[in-house]
Amino acid sequence: MSKSASHKYRTNAKIFSVTSLYSIYLYAFLKGFNSTDILFANCINLIITTILICISVLDIDRMEIRDSYLNFFFLTIVISVLINPLELTYEKLKDHLIAAFSAFTFIGALSISTKKVANRTLVGFGDAKLFALTGAFLGTDKSYAVIGLAFITAGLFSFAARTMNKIKPWQPFPFAPFICIAIQIVWILDKDFGIVQLFVR
Repeated sequence: MSKSASHKYRTNAKIFSVTSLYSIYLYAFLKGFNSTDILFANCINLIITTILICISVLDIDRMEIRDSYLNFFFLTIVISVLINPLELTYEKLKDHLIAAFSAFTFIGALSISTKKVANRTLVGFGDAKLFALTGAFLGTDKSYAVIGLAFITAGLFSFAARTMNKIKPWQPFPFAPFICIAIQIVWILDKDFGIVQLFVR
C-alpha cells in the first residue's frame, strides 16, 4: 500500500470510528434528554466515549494502545462506582471481577498462542487489557458479547479487505476500534435491541 493510500485508509478509519462512537453516544443522549435519571450515565458515557475515541485513533495511527488511556478508563469506572456506591453489591463486584480476569486470561492466551503459530502478534496485550477493563466495566455477559462482536466485525473487515486486496495475508491491522465500537454498542444499545442475547444465552 502506497503512503498516500495508507494515509487515506487511516483517515477514513478515524472518521468512521469517531462518527460511530459519537453517533451511538448521541442516540443515548437524545433518548434520555428529558430524563434526570440517566443524566449521570450520559456524562460518564461522554467521558468514556472520548477515551474510546482516543484509544481507537492512536491504534489506527501507531498500532498501539497506550496505558495512560487505559488508566483513565479505569479511573472513570472507579469514579462512577464511588459516586453510586449503593448500586455496588457483592454479587455484582464478583461478576465484574470474574469478567475482567477471564477476558484478560482468554485474550492473553490467544495473543501468546497466535504469536507462536503465526510467528507474529495478531492480538496484543494492549487488547487484552482493554478487554479486561471492559469486563470490569460491563460484567460477564456484556463483556462476552463485546468480545464476540469485536471479533466478528474484525473478521468481516479482514475478509472484505483481503477480497479487495487492501491488506496482505496475515497483515496486522488495528483491533482497538472494533473493541471500542463493540463496547459502545453493547453498553448503550443492548437494552433497546437485545444484543447480548445474540451472544450469551
